Amino acid sequence: MQNKITKFLAYDKKVAVMCIDSTNLVEEIRNIHNLTPTTTVALGRLATVVAMMTHLELKDQTDNITVQIKGNGPIGSMVAISQLASAKLANLKLYADNPYVELPLKPNGKVDVGGAVGQQGYLNIIRQNTLTEGIYKAIIPLVSGEIAEDFTEYFAKSEQKPTALALGVLVNQNGVKRAGGYIINPMPDATDEEITKIEEAIQSAKTISEMLEEGLCLEEIAKIVTGDNQVEILEQDLDVSYQCDCTREKFERGIVSLGKEEILKIIEEDGKIDTECHFCHKKYRFSEQELKNLIHIESHKME
Repeated sequence: MQNKITKFLAYDKKVAVMCIDSTNLVEEIRNIHNLTPTTTVALGRLATVVAMMTHLELKDQTDNITVQIKGNGPIGSMVAISQLASAKLANLKLYADNPYVELPLKPNGKVDVGGAVGQQGYLNIIRQNTLTEGIYKAIIPLVSGEIAEDFTEYFAKSEQKPTALALGVLVNQNGVKRAGGYIINPMPDATDEEITKIEEAIQSAKTISEMLEEGLCLEEIAKIVTGDNQVEILEQDLDVSYQCDCTREKFERGIVSLGKEEILKIIEEDGKIDTECHFCHKKYRFSEQELKNLIHIESHKME
């Protein structure tokens, strides 16, 4: 099923807005990684914001974005990688070091994402182009580990963009009920009065997951969170899919990079190597003979 993403313009084209319903994406991620409710919300928020960033910041299929959140919480490092498969479709994959963390709810009844991620650590963002080999890196300290606040800080500090960002994942015992988010970027010609209206609208709005749960469409949500009933659709039918591009050949290259001595040691101790992809959990086994073949191939290359 499709995940809906739409770009809007508000206040006579002076404010850019993107809204996403990522419910299906986050449920797929929960199933692939066998996530707990706590890690479903954490990884769901990360997937949602990276999906939006892919459609906002990447220009063609040779661009990709890698996001790492490394906090001092029990979830460890979270990594998401995304790129455009076409003008309308983003492909995304991600993982967490410890996807099985489960924490008690906070006193306000919310999932404790900040406790799982940790408040000490960093957000690292790398954008690169495989053709030009151009690369952009930004790293900032975590603000709260709640993810939306951390990315808001990134947009303000690293991209010099005033940004309103909301992310929400609503879970129950059966899985993901609703997930989504929005990003609002006022242009330089937006007036103080218009920005104040947006701030007031966000303040009085329900959470993004609550609005989706009530059945509101993305256009209705854009109107609510901007306070502008005249928002216009700029681009719609954008989508994001979970796509892992792992191959046996990639794992072979990884094994070869260990070097001949290390591979011989593994053959002697275990007689094989079992590998598993972080992103999709596909398993690849390399037998003793296959490992010897890899050593043979590598030796010929070096001659």
